[in-house]
Parts: sequence; C-alpha cells; structure tokens
Amino acid sequence: MKKILLIVSILLSIFSTNTKAQKNLLDAIKEVSSADSIMKNVSYFADVYGPRLLGTPNYYQAVLHAEKTLKRQGCSTELQNFDRGYRGWDFSSFKVEMTSPQYVPIKAFPLAFTKSTDGEKEGEIVFIEKLQDAYDQEGQLKGKIIMLKALYRPVTSYEGTATKVLSDETLSRAIANPDPNDVIIGYHSRVSVFGLFKWRQDYKKRLEKFYKFCDKEGVIAVIEPSDRPYTLLHVDGNRAMPSFKRKDDYKPLATFNIANEHFGRLLRLKNLGLNPKLKVELTTQYYTESQYHQNLIAEIPGTDSTLKDELVLIGGHLDSWHAGTGAVDNAASCAMFMECMRILKTLDVKPKRTIRMVLWGGEEQVFAGSEFYTDTRIGDMTTGEPKYEKPKISAYLNLDNGAGKIRGIYLMGNKTIEPYFAQYLEPFPESNALVIQNANQTDHWILDYHNIPAFQFIQDPLDYIPFIHHTNADVYEYVHKEKQQYNAELVAYLAVQIANEKHLLPRKPFNFIQPSREGNTTFTLKGFKEAKQVSVIGDFNNWDMFNLPMYKTDNGWEMKLDLPKGKYLYKFIVDGMWTNNPAVPEDQLVKDGKGHAGLTVLYIE
Repeated sequence: MKKILLIVSILLSIFSTNTKAQKNLLDAIKEVSSADSIMKNVSYFADVYGPRLLGTPNYYQAVLHAEKTLKRQGCSTELQNFDRGYRGWDFSSFKVEMTSPQYVPIKAFPLAFTKSTDGEKEGEIVFIEKLQDAYDQEGQLKGKIIMLKALYRPVTSYEGTATKVLSDETLSRAIANPDPNDVIIGYHSRVSVFGLFKWRQDYKKRLEKFYKFCDKEGVIAVIEPSDRPYTLLHVDGNRAMPSFKRKDDYKPLATFNIANEHFGRLLRLKNLGLNPKLKVELTTQYYTESQYHQNLIAEIPGTDSTLKDELVLIGGHLDSWHAGTGAVDNAASCAMFMECMRILKTLDVKPKRTIRMVLWGGEEQVFAGSEFYTDTRIGDMTTGEPKYEKPKISAYLNLDNGAGKIRGIYLMGNKTIEPYFAQYLEPFPESNALVIQNANQTDHWILDYHNIPAFQFIQDPLDYIPFIHHTNADVYEYVHKEKQQYNAELVAYLAVQIANEKHLLPRKPFNFIQPSREGNTTFTLKGFKEAKQVSVIGDFNNWDMFNLPMYKTDNGWEMKLDLPKGKYLYKFIVDGMWTNNPAVPEDQLVKDGKGHAGLTVLYIE
C-alpha cells in the first residue's frame, strides 16, 4: 500500500512544471520497473519458444505470448501479417561424425532452409578453395562431402578482454567524429539498403547454381567452418547458405556449420593423406502457413486532440537464428520494450502522441517484417511515394545490438536532432553519447531510408562479438537483467518525452529515394556510364553516402537540389567509391579539415 501511495503522490505532481514533471516521471518509472518482469518474458521467448526462425511455429507462439501479455497489461494490440510467399524451416534430428581414420563426434549445426539427407550418409571429404573448383571436378563428386575451405580462417586464443564496456575515451572519440560513414563504434558497413538487397539476391543466385550442381553430381552434404573460437558455432545466412526463404525457392542439400577446430583437424588429416570420412544425417521440415508471419503492434493511444494521430515508434525484431535460443539477439530487447509498455500502462501515462511498439519478424532474412510495414504504411521502397503514416511519425527507436547497457544514440547523420536528444537524456549521464555515425543492417535502417528519424541505440558490446551473435551461445544466461531494467527505464522515459514534444522531430534536410530533378543547383558527373549507382555527397547532407542518388543521362549522371545561399563542399560516390569531380582541376580541389579531401567548392549566390 505504501508503494501504491507513493506512486499516486508522484503522479499527482507529474505535470506541475516541465523540469519537475520530467524528474517526477522518471522517479515513477524507476519505482515500477521490474527486472523480473523482463526476464520472465526473455525466458518465455528463449527457453519456451526459442529459437524463433522466420515462419516457424516457435516464432508464431512467441508472438501470441507477447500479444496475450500486452493485452493483459491493458495495451491495444494488432497482428500484421507480412507474408509475401515466405516459408519456415526446422529440423528434428541431425548428426555429423568422423568415422575414419577414427571415430570422433563433430560439433556441428545444420544451416537453415536446407533439406534432409534421407537417412545416414557416409562419404569421403573433398576440400574446395572456391565454388568454381567444384565445377572443375564434374563427374568425381558422387558420394562426397564438400568442405568449403575458402571460408576457413584458423582461430587461436582470444587476446583481449572478452566482455567489453565502452570507455569514456572511446565514446568521446565517437562523439567528436564528424563523418557519419566512419566506424568508430558498433557494427556498420558502407552499403545502401538496395545495395544490400541486391548483394543478397546475387549471392543467392550464385549459391543456387552451386547447390544444383552438387545435387546433379550426387554430393551428400556441404560443410562450412565456423569463424568463432572455442568451438562456438556461428550459424546464420551470411556465409555458405543465404536464406532460401520463399515457398518457391530451391531447397539446397544438407549443409552444416562445424567447429573451426574440427574443420582444421579434418584439413590437417587430409593433408597427411589419411582421407577422413564423415557420416552425416539431417531430418528437416518446411512450413508454409501464412499465419506464422506476423509483426506484433501494441499501442498506448495519444490524448491530445491535435497530436494523437502522430506516432512515436519503439521496437526491435523478435525472430532469431536457430543455433541458440535467440535470448540476446533479440529476445532481451523485445522483453525490454514490452516492459516499457507495462511501465507506461501501470503509471497510466497519457502521452500527447500515440506510443507504438512493434516487434518485427524476419529481420534476420533481410527485414521481411519492417520492409512490409514501411512498404504498406510509410512509403514505396522503389519510388519513394509516401503512404499515410510517413508524415505522422516523429521518431523510431530500435534496439538490436546485444544485451548491453544503452550508452547513447547513433544519430544517422541527422545533426539537427542532436539538441532534442541532448535534452531528453540529461537524466541519464551514462547514456547520453550522441554520435553522428550511421548504424545499419537492422530494422531502423528501413525507416531511415524513408527519411523517418529512426535510430539505433549505442550499447556496451559486452561479449556480443565474437561470442554470442548468431552462435549457439545466444542463450538466457548472457542476458543481464539489471541492464535490461535500466534500458527499459530509459526508453520508456525517452518515448514519453518525444510523444509530448511540441513538434515532430526534425528530419534530414536532403534525403531522396529517387533522384531529385528539381532545384536551383544542378550536379553533373560526366562519364562513368558503366556505373550502377552514383550519389552526390557533401556537407549539405552531412556526408551521408547514399541519400542523394543521381540519374543517368546521355553524358553521365545528374541530379538537382534546392540549396540556400552559401558555400558548399561535395564529391561523388560511384558504386561505393569516393570519387572526385573529374571536371575540376586537381589543384582546385580542397580539404575540409574534417577528413574529407578532393572536394569541389560550390557557391550559391
């Protein structure tokens, strides 16, 4: 009773003054937050329903558990079916054993979307340096097991601290970095959304050709080495087996990831002339039920008559890979977001804008759930044509880099938003690092592509890389409950601050899906007719590499922008490569003192 009276007392004074209201709200959030509530849901997601691969009964049951829990807490919920012809996959048994020159059980795990072996199969191993080498052995591979040597890099003792916390010095360097394309902290690569999609499609085509050849030749199985130490198995769709995730996709033959150390032993035995043999077995199942493909949406409705239709989105992906139980990636974050909603409902917070949580499906197979949501509600992925929600979203906050404590926010090149987050995060001095750097390849990236203010939180990496991410060690034990409780308090508080802001948060001033053809300034790059993707990059778009695409002309490439008066610096990105303007003499190119060189000077009068 004393606890309830304290909460009521806090809530009665929440909105007396702005500063006092913020402090009282945070005190109230801390009073009702619960690490045990978070960990209970982590256990359900990981222990009961893990792993949660795209399109499987486990994933669907995890969604239903979350829906039931959120409804019980008083949230309105919605299931959004994102099925576009996807399929799920699971296995019921498998084994990999060395039978000659002696018996050794091999630590292994099957790769997703591969088919059964039709019982036990035994055969000699054949190492190939690259896929093309297999074609050179046509007619010689029947009954063999192919070992992908090109992926093998011997591991050794891990040097350094296994669990890492971001130091103040590291965060300071990241904050001071002026270029959003530099990797100072976190996990990010210089690729556009469509660049990644195209790479995955091309990779899938190459692998499909290889696997069809293996089927024709009578190969028993394919084996890739793990790239992680201490017999950890790194099992996902980013190496030998991309996600053959659609119902009409080819079904590749049985493929296993095995411990790096076991792969190395087999290679050494082969080099000694001992010709090891392996026995393998795999029994798999495919699922084609459309209902298994759901995003879960939960809301706390806005109360302001003018702003209630505007949205603050929070969320992360609920699906996982299958070697572990997906506790760290990403059940911990999903349970944390559910705790945010429970906290706000417990406190009966009435935000001006609607706070919406989304737990996405199919992120691991290239953002299936978030792509569908954006494509149907925010904007067309190809043309950029806006949909009804695009002008209503103030921000999206995403968490998907492990189970570490939040330390700040990647600003995604959006410098104009920094003062807002600086104010909101004042009560969290350990978590107020605002870094201009981009962070990509998780669900917020798809919303950022449509120029929604969408952000990934900076987190302490802990042991996420190289030990947990997409490995068999992604389990409940590596989720730290105190850190998840802290994260929930921060995100719940931040969501309310954004929801109660006077205006929508500012978007990037120059961000286009299709090349802009209107404006007072024309950018021209002559030549490069064989290039596939060309963009302008400059101080006016804060050096973001892919959000100012150019269109092809008879003489090269072109685009237009409407720039205010002033002096600007720019260059080009041609198929991912920084490129000087060849029309400008080299002695007229300049540096900006912030790491950018070979720049063209532009004056707008």
